[in-house]
Amino acid sequence: MAMQLIGVYFFRQLENHFTDSLNQNLRTQAEVLKKMGVAEELAKGQNDEERSRHLNTLLSKLAPSLQQSDMTIHIIDENNFIIASTEPNQSKLKKRPFTYSLPAQPTEVLKRTDPATGQDYQFYTEKLSSGNNYAGMIYIEAPLKQTYENIKEISVILVQITIVSLIITSLLVVILARTITSPVKEITEQATLMAAGDFNRKVSLRSEDEIGQLAHAFNHLAAHLRNALAEKEEEKEKLESVLANMSDGVIATDSLGQVIVKNEWAEKLLEHPVEIGETIDNILPSDTLIDLPLTRERQTYLELKPDDPETNTILKVTYTPIKLKEENMYGMVIVLEDVTEQKRLDQQRKDFVANVSHELRTPLTTIKSYLEALEDGAMDEPELARRFLKVTRQEADRMTRLIQDLLQLSHLDSRKITFHKQQISLEPLLQEVADHFSFQCKERCISLTLYTHSKLPQIFADRDKLHQVLDNLVSNAVKYTPDGGSIAIVAQTDTQGMVEVGIADTGIGIPKKDLGRIFERFYRVDKARSRSLGGTGLGLAIAQEIVHHHEGEIEIDSIYKKGTLVSFTLPPVTGGKKDE
Repeated sequence: MAMQLIGVYFFRQLENHFTDSLNQNLRTQAEVLKKMGVAEELAKGQNDEERSRHLNTLLSKLAPSLQQSDMTIHIIDENNFIIASTEPNQSKLKKRPFTYSLPAQPTEVLKRTDPATGQDYQFYTEKLSSGNNYAGMIYIEAPLKQTYENIKEISVILVQITIVSLIITSLLVVILARTITSPVKEITEQATLMAAGDFNRKVSLRSEDEIGQLAHAFNHLAAHLRNALAEKEEEKEKLESVLANMSDGVIATDSLGQVIVKNEWAEKLLEHPVEIGETIDNILPSDTLIDLPLTRERQTYLELKPDDPETNTILKVTYTPIKLKEENMYGMVIVLEDVTEQKRLDQQRKDFVANVSHELRTPLTTIKSYLEALEDGAMDEPELARRFLKVTRQEADRMTRLIQDLLQLSHLDSRKITFHKQQISLEPLLQEVADHFSFQCKERCISLTLYTHSKLPQIFADRDKLHQVLDNLVSNAVKYTPDGGSIAIVAQTDTQGMVEVGIADTGIGIPKKDLGRIFERFYRVDKARSRSLGGTGLGLAIAQEIVHHHEGEIEIDSIYKKGTLVSFTLPPVTGGKKDE
């Protein structure tokens, strides 16, 4: 590159030198012609042939010097015709017009290209005058061919010198690379491998000079990097393990609210992916966001699907600021905790307390009012007193049934009830339940039918508890089936080999919106009708718990105002069963 820059500068200076030298020659020749009296000859009042002959004679005196420099001179008269010239046979030619473009200033030296030959010419013009009158012009030109050839020859020499210099430089570079740059190259290669992740690299020490010291420092750096990265990787694995095994979602952000750390559980709870670098505004709903920077811990609750109670998930969102050096705040940690079950249980607890209070308050109010009536004088009327006492006893029985059901549910929840399971046949039990309700159904003209599969397998169950389930389900069917309706009890084996029992009726049915809550404690579709029929609202909940303790499932399907089907499954007897 240096040689090329020098060459460009040299060629330009060389061309300028040759051009200036040629320009000086052209001016010199013009001065010689002026001194020889060309202007006076042009100003004489002779005819054109006479002037041309005299002027050509003057030009012939310059012929030897012009041949050496290969110059051409034209003498141009006042009418812009070439009247004399050094061109061959010009003296025998008639005068001809001058057609070249002249410069704006007569003494300028310019270059032109001959359109016929394509050659470049350097030319010079000198204005001639006699007194105050314009007499004509001297036009001198010289070809630049020889100048270009000289420059080309010198260029070839310079190129040869450049090639020789490059060869010598290349040899020096090879020698330097082997003696100086080879260790640096090795260190560079090792550093590249380290940048790619291979930190088990080591550079060989070949000398004690600066290169050797650099190699020693590189090896020391590589050893420290290995230790530091090993510690960092260990800490990273610990953090990832902790985050992956947490039961809560975790998202950490910087001071701008951009995610820097997250775990998979956060994505599962939010039900959409969380990208590193994504702002927290795009992840959490706007109503749960807080102003940055966060200065103290904050908590809020987020409902993902508030319009769908069946699939709605409630998350507790805890914002905690990250404090680094001194009191400077840097980002925050967001912990997402699924509290759907807690909220559901808390609401069930509240509903349970409210329902128990209501269920107990109603009969207690009735008992109290009737006792006050008896105290106020109803005892003096035996018939009225007996009726009041009968109602009081019925309400007391209702309270007793409610408390018994509550105690039974409590024992089922805490698994304090002992199930005496044994191998039994289901057909006699179903027949017993059907017989129990047959008289009640006949009084109301309800058709009660029992269908059992001919090859129904035996089951392993607590007969009394199973009788309670069947009694509860058939009792509900009878209660909510209008007079003249029908009830069917069906027992069969399903496709999975489980024993399935179904109780179908043509009663009032259950609205679709209430089916999802029908097994909740104290939940009633029609509260007034249920209480008038003497129900406690706990029968289906008790039946569900008993079926689950028998490793079965219970379902309910209904069409409003057309009928209801309640079915539950029980596993058949398998080997190794014993009484529990």
